[in-house]
Amino acid sequence: MLRFFCATVTLMFLTGVTTAFAFDEVNKTTIRGLAVDGYDSVAYFSKKDATGGQGTYIFEWKGATWRFADADSRDQFAASPTAYAPQYGGYCSNQMSLGNISDIDPGVWLIHDGKLFLFGHQAGKDRWEKTGIEARIADADHYWQDFLAEK
Repeated sequence: MLRFFCATVTLMFLTGVTTAFAFDEVNKTTIRGLAVDGYDSVAYFSKKDATGGQGTYIFEWKGATWRFADADSRDQFAASPTAYAPQYGGYCSNQMSLGNISDIDPGVWLIHDGKLFLFGHQAGKDRWEKTGIEARIADADHYWQDFLAEK
């Protein structure tokens, strides 16, 4: 069975046949459909910290479940989701600036000009800070529009 699987994967690679990539506008966990891996997106602004959300305080938006640490955070988000939702649907901002879709580490983030940017690794955030955040945002914005257009 393993030989069959390896042969199939090799054949797919050699012929260029791949499975379709399903793009969701919001990056969410596979099992529960949680945005920001279940972290409270408002807390990045109010507490200046990555804070896990609770199953008690949730809000459904753009096909994802958003968790919050408390009712105040949930209510703030519900009143203005776009003000608190991370950029690029919660995908890694650094990878988006390179034209790729990638998951995040909710503990690696920055707020710039009142917007939340999440990253998969500290190295990506460091790259943004070293090479110019505004230039990286311009790159990421361009690629994000391309992903949205293909949806």
